[in-house]
Amino acid sequence: MIAIADTNALYRLLDPRLSGHQAHRKALASISHLVISPMVLAELDYLVAARAGAEKAVVAARFVERNVATRRFEVPAVSGHLSAATAVAEGYRDADGGKGVGLTDAMNVALAAACRTEVMFTSDLHFRMIRPLTGHKAFRLLPEDL
Repeated sequence: MIAIADTNALYRLLDPRLSGHQAHRKALASISHLVISPMVLAELDYLVAARAGAEKAVVAARFVERNVATRRFEVPAVSGHLSAATAVAEGYRDADGGKGVGLTDAMNVALAAACRTEVMFTSDLHFRMIRPLTGHKAFRLLPEDL
């Protein structure tokens, strides 16, 4: 199964002290190929560095790097998906009480369409309100929908 990674899922996966860590590990085990937007990778680096320090941020980057090297993870170029992502963000600008859908999440929606998947590795339930571009009725959110 191909899944698109969201920042919060990777963060929970990397910190065993966080709630949901085991569920995220189990979900990752069910995913054969994980696609990580460079935007998500940047958010993850910032989040880990801010909360746990630079050393932990390097550990997180090495974890992703090892999995990219084995081709279990992929960090694709996103420039070709920017128009689709911007259209998603624009279409949901009034969602979530006016907060809208940010470009990083919108890029995840565009990448899901490009990968022909409806599976998101995320604990962010606002993906429930977003319609996949693939024709699927809804996104499948892991670990919740496992």
